[in-house]
Amino acid sequence: MPIIEYQRLLIWLLATTLAVSAVFAAFPQIDLYAAALFYNSGFGWNEVPALQFIRTALIWGMTGFAILIALAFGWAWLRGKPMRALGYALAVILVGPLFLVNTVLKNNWGRARPAEILQFGGDSLFTPAYLYTNECDTNCSFTSGEGGAIATVAILIAFFAWPKLGHIGRRWLVAGLSALVLLGAGLRVAMGRHFLSDTLLSILFCALVAAVLYRLFYPADSRAG
Repeated sequence: MPIIEYQRLLIWLLATTLAVSAVFAAFPQIDLYAAALFYNSGFGWNEVPALQFIRTALIWGMTGFAILIALAFGWAWLRGKPMRALGYALAVILVGPLFLVNTVLKNNWGRARPAEILQFGGDSLFTPAYLYTNECDTNCSFTSGEGGAIATVAILIAFFAWPKLGHIGRRWLVAGLSALVLLGAGLRVAMGRHFLSDTLLSILFCALVAAVLYRLFYPADSRAG
């Protein structure tokens, strides 16, 4: 990716992340309104077998993708093959969804999930995004692990496929991957397991990780290796 295009992408991601953060900081009730759309004496979407099947399939798919990247990287390393692209992909997976989202944020921020708060039949207090609290001990709501993971998978699929596609193919790729991310992240909101801000910010955080690591692995314009 040329330097100018990269800088524009990074600025856009930073600006979007700041804008989304500012909106949810100023109007935290948006999270409650969005969750209420799927609540009717409980989050019934969480009990729909077809949606549970889709979620399980997505989890297996994301897990399989990560394992495949790790195995391919190990195989390339053992055989002395070029592994910069695979190293980049593995680093994005490790730093984004695994470390930042699941280790740093979800296990420490203490935000209760929608189904656990008083407004939706639980016994925990609602807290806005970014507010450090103790309403949850571990594996909490802020941010979405599955939202970040599926965004990371989509980004890396685009990373590998983009150079091989023409203009029309890239349009279809963007449309398909966008739908995939919307499905995976949207299910977590519909099922009462994450707030809207959890999913949006998780997607943006992982996209920022991918962008920053890209320039570390590809300081020049070349995509060789």
